[in-house]
Amino acid sequence: MLAYHGAMRILYATQWFEPEPVLKGIGFARLMRERGHDVRVVTGFPNYPGGRLYPGYRLGLRCREVMDGIPVDRVLLYPSHSRSAIGRTINYLSFALSMMIYGLFTRRPDVIYAYHPPLTVGLAAAVIAGLRRIPLVYDIQDLWPDTLAATGMLTNRWMLALIGWLSSLVYARADRIIVQSGGFKRALVERGIPTAKIEVIINWANEDAIRPTEPAPQYATAFAGRFNVIYAGSMGPAQALDAVLDAAKRVAATDPRVQFLLVGDGIERERLHARAREMGVNSLRFLPPLPLTDIAGLVALADVLLVHLKDDPLFRITIPSKTQFYLAMGKPIVAAVAGDAADLITSAGAGIVVSPGNLNTLADAVLHLAQLPVQGLAAMGSAGRAFYERELCARIGVDRTLAVIVAAAARPRENAGKRVFDIAMGSLALLITAPLMLLVAALVWCDVGSPIVWHQERPGLNGRPFRLYKFRTMKETRDAAGALLPDADRLTRLGRWLRRFSLDELPQLWNVLRGAMSIVGPRPLLMVYLERYSPEQTRRHHVKPGITGWAQINGRNAISWEQKLALDVWYVDNRSLALDLKILGITVAMAFAGKGIAAPGHSTMPEFLGNCAGAGEPDGEEEPA
Repeated sequence: MLAYHGAMRILYATQWFEPEPVLKGIGFARLMRERGHDVRVVTGFPNYPGGRLYPGYRLGLRCREVMDGIPVDRVLLYPSHSRSAIGRTINYLSFALSMMIYGLFTRRPDVIYAYHPPLTVGLAAAVIAGLRRIPLVYDIQDLWPDTLAATGMLTNRWMLALIGWLSSLVYARADRIIVQSGGFKRALVERGIPTAKIEVIINWANEDAIRPTEPAPQYATAFAGRFNVIYAGSMGPAQALDAVLDAAKRVAATDPRVQFLLVGDGIERERLHARAREMGVNSLRFLPPLPLTDIAGLVALADVLLVHLKDDPLFRITIPSKTQFYLAMGKPIVAAVAGDAADLITSAGAGIVVSPGNLNTLADAVLHLAQLPVQGLAAMGSAGRAFYERELCARIGVDRTLAVIVAAAARPRENAGKRVFDIAMGSLALLITAPLMLLVAALVWCDVGSPIVWHQERPGLNGRPFRLYKFRTMKETRDAAGALLPDADRLTRLGRWLRRFSLDELPQLWNVLRGAMSIVGPRPLLMVYLERYSPEQTRRHHVKPGITGWAQINGRNAISWEQKLALDVWYVDNRSLALDLKILGITVAMAFAGKGIAAPGHSTMPEFLGNCAGAGEPDGEEEPA
């Protein structure tokens, strides 16, 4: 078990919670409490997946109940879960608004752990975390807007673009992000999220629900003498279960012993049930949604368990939660999936993987399994169960999750006093230098043309990316092959003069006022350097980057990378208002002297390579190619 440094107050924000069918419910909260942490849940009144309030609950502004010793605060929402975009939108937004009000006035937690979907939970959590300066851990189970588009829930491209933009805001605000697969992580990295803030933690099963493994007696007669293939879970567009109905019809014609049972609810259930009746396949049965504990008893009667997902790029990086449940139940699996889910089942040796949406390969796989001896099926199930216990069980998953939560809670936060100082000094500097900036802008326009200002993504506090601004100092001169000339050849006479007196840095006052930078702090370098720092050097990102800093007044670019980064870390450990004022005073004097602009033989500095040997191109302090 991991060692934690003190108990934390964790606010678990999730729109859905028990008695709704949930992945990370009361068992998850209880395991965190057993490790010494004070866990509180904020959720909605239960209405998922049917969109109707559960028996025993009445809507109200707020209702507290205690489940297994965990306080669960339920806040007002509009119950709805249907194909109606309006109904679902009101459902999501009403809970987000109620959660936001709750989070702004409840006892301050040490960290917020927010569960997605829907995105609105993340937006509300981001607002609470931002206003109250609380670390935020964001657990992503679906990629939005990708999931909305893939399932057909939303088709308007403008709305999808808006949701994508809002998702990026939440990702940027989150201190750490948890994803369920390596494919999710790759997708987020492609969208510009730093890899260091993303942790892959594959989901585990609801182990409270799989304890009763005795066969359910009420189903024993219906199952007797049949080879039973069970699908248990949501029935929606993402599952594409029409292919399962078609495969069942073909299997029935070859082996009448095989029986398909579909258990659960969802917006496609009634249509699928009606189609099954039209097909007239006696071996295809639908069972009503059951509590998880009853599903475990039903699954104990199964010979094979079925996973099926729509063939879509999004679902190649998705691992349906029923996969872990099936593995934990120790039953053979036939999976019509691709990508990460397929790799997981193959690694476990727990069954057969076929192409999603292909009724023939699915039917052939089921017929093959139906012909195997009992010992062969049992071996597959045992392999899956052993893999689950070794790699995926709740104990392992919760420990990994808490490690992420602890790391987020321990991350340095912005100093409120320093922020006031930055706003005051930045506003004053912007006011004083405004005429000079206008003059420089005019000169740059005459010298290199438009655009006057260039921008580049740089790492800020805790490595979060932001857009840094500078006046341009280079031309876009290219050789005969169309490649940009070396930086030294493109740097203009005006550019050299601007750099000598640091006038090209003046647009960064806007970065300061927006909160991405400080007046004083380590210089923001390149995003690619994040993975090249040693653990000690990484501590330079424990404060916001600055327009000037301790390394700038102690050699600037004329000293080595090791010296510069060591000075940055020294500043992090010794920062104070007095030190910032000292740095500012020396910076003004050095700006007039124009010293330390470049390392010998370079237009600024050679590339920082970390542990790699040699030096490459300049570090990107100039305009990017």
